[in-house]
Amino acid sequence: MDVKGVAFLARQTMAVQAFGEAAWKSFLAEQAKRDPVFAQPIMPVTRIPADSFLRFNEALTQRFYAGDPKAYWQYGIKSAEYALGQGQLKTMFGKDDFRRFALFTPGIWKGYFTEGELTAQLQGTQLDLRITGVPRPHVYFELAVMGFAAGGLTYLSGRKEIPHEVLKGFSKGDLEVLYRFTLPA
Repeated sequence: MDVKGVAFLARQTMAVQAFGEAAWKSFLAEQAKRDPVFAQPIMPVTRIPADSFLRFNEALTQRFYAGDPKAYWQYGIKSAEYALGQGQLKTMFGKDDFRRFALFTPGIWKGYFTEGELTAQLQGTQLDLRITGVPRPHVYFELAVMGFAAGGLTYLSGRKEIPHEVLKGFSKGDLEVLYRFTLPA
């Protein structure tokens, strides 16, 4: 499984905004010594082996967030806010487009990862998002992706938060992820 460079670039943007260019460059130089994939320029279409990407995110989380895996959820939220507010999704979705965004989320998975699948099932106000077929289940894939969904749904609905329930998760030892979001009527 590979992760596309666009995911790396999202982390870069977030880290530079939060901690500054110097802190990012120092961190990246350390990672390049550990894994040569990070010694080369990363483009949006660059394919990064999943194991390398996960080690990178674990190190990033350790360095800047005291190793708290809840940071992965925040990575997702911030990525959604950026994508919808000023990034690649800004022109695709408008205020109150949260239902259309919900059904679009499987395409977001495909834009970032080469294996596994994210499916969306919407019935009334209930949205089930399921991740299956990930060869290397890791809490990053669960929290960053579901955080992205939660961040996007919240951003587009104008609500403070969209309630959700974790039915299955890599964080619980399951081999798949299933979150149920309750959307505004």
